[in-house]
Amino acid sequence: MTKHPILILTVVLAVVAPAAAHAQRDSTRQDSVAVLEPLEVTSERERAAPPPVASTVIDGLTFRRSHTANPYLALRQVSGIEVHDQGQGPGFASNVVLRGFTSDHSSDLLLVIDGVPVNLPSHGHIEGYADWNVLLPRTISSMRVLHGGSSPLYGDFALAGAVEVFTRADKEGVDATFGASSFGDVRLEGDAGIRRETGGLYVGGGYRREQGWRPNSNYWLGSGLVRGWTMAGGGRLEGGLSLYATDWNSPGFVDVPTFNVPSFDFFADSTDGGHSRRAVLHGRYALPLSGSAYLQAVGWGMASDYDLFLNIPGHDHGGGAAAVIQSGEHDDRTGAGGQVELGWLAPFGELLFGVSGRSDWIDYTHNATFERSTINREIDIRARHAAGALYGRFRRKLSSRLGVDLGLRWDALRHESLSHLVSAPEWERATNDVLSPKLGLRYLLGGPWSLRGSVSRGFRSPVGIIGDPGREPYLAWSYEVGLDHHSRAASMELSFFRVDVDNERIQDPVTLAISSAGSSRREGIDGAATIFLPRQATLQLRGTYNHARLSGLYANAHDDHPLTVFSGTGTGTTADAPYGSWVPGVSEYKSFVRLAAPISGRFDLWGSLRIEGPHVPIGEPSVRTQPYHVLDMGTTLRIRPGLELDLDIENLTNTRYVEVRASGFITPGSPRALRTQLRWSSLGY
Repeated sequence: MTKHPILILTVVLAVVAPAAAHAQRDSTRQDSVAVLEPLEVTSERERAAPPPVASTVIDGLTFRRSHTANPYLALRQVSGIEVHDQGQGPGFASNVVLRGFTSDHSSDLLLVIDGVPVNLPSHGHIEGYADWNVLLPRTISSMRVLHGGSSPLYGDFALAGAVEVFTRADKEGVDATFGASSFGDVRLEGDAGIRRETGGLYVGGGYRREQGWRPNSNYWLGSGLVRGWTMAGGGRLEGGLSLYATDWNSPGFVDVPTFNVPSFDFFADSTDGGHSRRAVLHGRYALPLSGSAYLQAVGWGMASDYDLFLNIPGHDHGGGAAAVIQSGEHDDRTGAGGQVELGWLAPFGELLFGVSGRSDWIDYTHNATFERSTINREIDIRARHAAGALYGRFRRKLSSRLGVDLGLRWDALRHESLSHLVSAPEWERATNDVLSPKLGLRYLLGGPWSLRGSVSRGFRSPVGIIGDPGREPYLAWSYEVGLDHHSRAASMELSFFRVDVDNERIQDPVTLAISSAGSSRREGIDGAATIFLPRQATLQLRGTYNHARLSGLYANAHDDHPLTVFSGTGTGTTADAPYGSWVPGVSEYKSFVRLAAPISGRFDLWGSLRIEGPHVPIGEPSVRTQPYHVLDMGTTLRIRPGLELDLDIENLTNTRYVEVRASGFITPGSPRALRTQLRWSSLGY
């Protein structure tokens, strides 16, 4: 295998896309690309134009046609975004990774669904815990991924970036999907709706029963969404209720010697697993005002709980190595929040002002357990979280070619915690304020080409703040310079990025030990391209080369604080790593190639290859993993109008690879599998 395939991919992005554009010049519209997208006030929703940074947009139809085991793998399959499956059940959130943040349990990436944040603050397992399994792919109307803390609309947890998801508020007809896999998994989904000029309704739901490919990895998961909208008082009123529940078993982590034998029949404990439930009620009102202005308000409330039992190797929650012991966690919470925005398209530019806030009330316990029975209660905390923000944005065309995008955000976060395990419990309280400026520029080079650049500050609340409110937030300055090409023949983005991080603390995803990684620098090249080939074929490419190094140690880690959830640094963490060492858990390079083409009027074929480079595992500073590649292929057969059959083969070459590795333990990647689904639509498409 080529040592640095991402370098080849970068050349492909720079050479093939313009070549494809030239080859189809006669059929390519030669209109000038607008420097700034206009403010769009539509009957569906007001959606702010993206900042001038690399972004990925995925339409809902693409998600509905995917049929992977879960939403994480659907995102990886359709977009090539880096995902590492934790493999311990759906309530044990997996990792969505951007720009070299390890994003344990997707905590470094803010996920927002219909204006409701999914990341959970004051969380004992890891701050910002985000279970993407609450997403039902068929309900998605659109998804947009923004890199870095570039958008002033988002604050906490948007360290690596933000993901905006909008679900469907109406539809026509009835659709249903039945899916199965060679592992014995079964999936049933369906939706229906009404669409009128003055209102609409959408109802969607799904149920999965997974056997899993490893022993003790079976689970069930059900989710549903009811949404609707109507015209009211000259504006648009919409809202909905989403429900999610799951119960799962966990196969546990595999040590390296076990991974190296031909079989994965090992599992840690038949009582490992858990359950999770979540309900979210949300509403939104958008009102067009005179003078090209609009007002919109979003409000939401949520309730969730989960119980998790998992054998945690090599950690005794007191800082040292120990035998494998089952760890039990319980999180019970309610929350509410909202935001109000005023937008105005004025003669001198586009203005946006907003205010947002949220409150969360949490009860969290952590116990040493045996077969789900408590042996020793280690943590019993009641926590409160409150956050408020003011933000503004100004966008203007300075000339026919140059546009500027300015943003400023101020966040105030209040954390409180009370331990029930101390003799005289008292509330501990602390407030953190973060000011986040944003600056972006876009310059039209001519035709489909443009340059962009941005500087922005992002942040996230730190690991362990549920028990130690005085911890300083992680801070990251993100810098990006990019070249864009958008035409009918091809769409391409090539970015040079750098992210400087302070106050960072990395949590081991296996032992849960926290390392004081301190400051770091991530810099490299990121590229993505979609090339429209003859005969309606499409070539999709994505890749990142990341030079991620430690640049200093964090001295104020509060490791000795009595309420710290996991106070020890464990063994082999980065606390003693020298400056210039690799940031643990960050792959040096990754790339993704997908080719899809219709073979005939009734038959489509696609194939994708993803390549993952080496990295230094968390907790193993002397180890550097081997690169690997995984090949997937699939086909779609249109049986008749409205009835289609999909057949996919995941990991065609049966590659043995690692999804997650830390402290000598592994979550192995899935072996070869056949997945099939039958899709039916009452409307005939």
